[in-house]
Amino acid sequence: MAIKRVRIDQLKPGMYIHDLNCGWLQHGFLRQQFLLKSEDQIQKMHHQGMHDVYIDTGKGVDLAGAPTEAEVQQVLQEKLEASGAQKASLPTARVPQKEESAAARRILGEAQGVVKDMMQDIRLGKQVDPAKALPVVDEINASMLRNPGALLSLGRIKQADTYTFQHCVSVCALMVSFSHALGLGPDEIRQAGLGGLLHDVGKMKIPNEILNKPGRLTEEEFRIMKSHAALSRELLEITPGISETVIRIASEHHEKMGGCGYPMGLRGDQISQPGRMAAIVDVYDALTSNRVYHKGMEPSDALKKLLEWSGDHLDGELVQLFIRALGIYPVGSLVRLSDGKLAVVVEQQESLLQPVVRVVYDAERGYRLPPRDLHLVHSDAQIESFEEPADWDLNPLEWL
Repeated sequence: MAIKRVRIDQLKPGMYIHDLNCGWLQHGFLRQQFLLKSEDQIQKMHHQGMHDVYIDTGKGVDLAGAPTEAEVQQVLQEKLEASGAQKASLPTARVPQKEESAAARRILGEAQGVVKDMMQDIRLGKQVDPAKALPVVDEINASMLRNPGALLSLGRIKQADTYTFQHCVSVCALMVSFSHALGLGPDEIRQAGLGGLLHDVGKMKIPNEILNKPGRLTEEEFRIMKSHAALSRELLEITPGISETVIRIASEHHEKMGGCGYPMGLRGDQISQPGRMAAIVDVYDALTSNRVYHKGMEPSDALKKLLEWSGDHLDGELVQLFIRALGIYPVGSLVRLSDGKLAVVVEQQESLLQPVVRVVYDAERGYRLPPRDLHLVHSDAQIESFEEPADWDLNPLEWL
C-alpha cells in the first residue's frame, strides 16, 4: 500500500484519488479524495487541465511502476537543492531584518487598507484609481530594497475576513521581488507591482457567498469563480492610466503553459512574461497562506510544488529564477542545522545555501534557546534539512 503519482491518461475506474495535485480552487470537484467510478470523472480532470494526481493504492486499484510520493519528493528535493547552487538574484539586505520589520508591518497595514477601499469602490460601480495604488507599490518597493525578507515573511500572515486584500498585497510584493531578480527597469517593476496589487479586481464582481464560501465550491460556483480573470480584464481595460502589463497580469495569471488554463486557454509564449510571472507568484502565495479550509504549506514545500508543476502549468525557467529570488530556504523557514539546533531563516545571502539564521531550539535536548543570529557563510554549522514547525510546536514567524 502506498501513495503514488500517476498521469491522468493512466487513471482507471477503481483507483482511489488521494490528492488532485492542484492548487485550491483550481478544480471543480467537491472533494480532493474520492473513488474513481467512471471515465467521465477522468475526462473532467483532463478538461480541467490536470496532468498528474496521487492515488492511494490501499483504497483502490494500483498501478505498477508508478513512482511513490516519497520517490517524487526525493527528486523534487534534489532539484531544489540543485537550484541552491546558483547565486541569489537579489542584493543582500541594506537594513537588518528586525529593523525593517516594523516598517514592513506598517506598510502592509496601509496597503491592505488601500486595496480594501479600491475593491469596495469596484463593488459600488466606481472605476479603479491607479493614483491611489501606485504610492503603495512604491512603498513596498522601497521596503524590498531595504530588506526583501521582512515584508515577504510578514505577508504570509493573513486573516480569513481580509484574505482577498492581503493576498493582493502579497502578490504585489512578490512581483516586485521577482522583477528585481529578473533585472527589470524601474517602470517595469512598478507596473509589475501594480499588476499584482490589482490582479484580482474582478473578484469584486463575484457574489460574496461564492467568494467567501468557507469550503469547496460546487461545479457551477467554480465556473462563476473562474470568470474573475476575464472580469478583471474588462474592468482594467476601461480604466484610464492602466498599462497593458497590468491588464495582462490580471487576465493571464490563471493561464497554463500547456494551454488548459483560463480564461483564454493561452499556451506557452502566448502568455506574456508578466502573466507567467504572476501565475507563479499567485500559486506560491496561495499555497503558503493559511485559510479556513486548509493549512498553508511551508515555503520550502511550496517551492517544490512549483517545481513539480513546471512545464504544463508553470514556466519552468521562470520558476528557477523565482527560487533564486526567494532562496531555497525562504525567510521564515524552519531548518535543522548540522549541530542539532533548529533555526529560523531571517536573511538571504549571495549563497542560497548559507543564509543568515536565528538559532532558537535545541532539537537533541528538546528545549528553546535564547535567540542568536548565525551567519552560515562564516560558520561550521550548515543546514541539513527543512523541518515542519508543527512537529516541534514552533511558529517561526514569532522570531521575525
